[in-house]
Amino acid sequence: MKKLRVFPTVKIKGIVPGIFSRHLGTVLLFLLFIPYLVTFFFGNLKEGRYVLPLAELEEEQGEGSLYVSNTTAVGTERIPFEHYVADKLARSIDNGYEMEALKAQAVLLRSGLLAAAWEGDYGTSVREIRVEDESYGEVAVSERIYEAVALTAGVYLASEDHPVKGSYFALSNGATRNGEELLLTEFPYLKSVPCNRDLFSPAYGTRVIYEEGVFARLWEQTLEVQMTEEEILEKQKASVEENVDHIKLYRDSAGYVLYLEWKGKFVSGEQFRETFRIPSASLHLSKEEKGIVITSEGIGHGLGMSQYGANEMAKDGEDYVEILNYFFQNVTFRKIE
Repeated sequence: MKKLRVFPTVKIKGIVPGIFSRHLGTVLLFLLFIPYLVTFFFGNLKEGRYVLPLAELEEEQGEGSLYVSNTTAVGTERIPFEHYVADKLARSIDNGYEMEALKAQAVLLRSGLLAAAWEGDYGTSVREIRVEDESYGEVAVSERIYEAVALTAGVYLASEDHPVKGSYFALSNGATRNGEELLLTEFPYLKSVPCNRDLFSPAYGTRVIYEEGVFARLWEQTLEVQMTEEEILEKQKASVEENVDHIKLYRDSAGYVLYLEWKGKFVSGEQFRETFRIPSASLHLSKEEKGIVITSEGIGHGLGMSQYGANEMAKDGEDYVEILNYFFQNVTFRKIE
């Protein structure tokens, strides 16, 4: 289906009236050019934290603006929304990536935060988004990161008038995954698209070996899911293959393992990769004299935007609108008022 590039002509609209103040332009100038070395937080000031600039950002935004309320073990702090997006951007992507890739990631982070607010108990007067983020403020935020946030300020993705939960991951196995095959029917914008250049990443493949006894113990520790082969094959249209020691792998159309079955127990591919500490559920099993070999391709869950793929597209001159329209189907670009 043809993807729409609607941002240049879409009417600017907010999630709720008054969600951002009219002083945003002033804020962005401060954001880019006046990095104060003082901080003004409402609690949760940790010793050794990186001091973010723009102490006067909250005052500049004015009453009625959107904030992130971050609660951690030492208290709660109220953070200007775009300030928090910048901090999260610095922690979630390679800061050396192309500017358009950084901008795409910023839009996804903003969309995810707004989606959480949309689903929360906020009514129609949302002013704060509540998070529990212990890592906030622990890394330096570069000028390039602030620039990416400033150049996309307020922009988010929407699907059917709802903010999109902006899924992203580091590196695909050569394609992204279809959300419907994971029974994620509430995310119709998650469709499989090829990412051929991801195959050339130096981090593409991994290989680990587990002694058979260790493999068996870790398998016992892996959380079981209540599924049957019939459900997997019929509902999720998975293909099935039998590997070493009669372990069955059920794959989706992108090659990621949805489930593994061994000795009557089903576990999800994502749970398996967490327990066995492999970077991707696009995996294969084989056997050698030393034990069971697990090879995998890519890094992350495979849903949404491949950051590596986005960076390669940016190198080819595509902008963040084109990048996001490629990875997400039938979405529109909106802007907070």
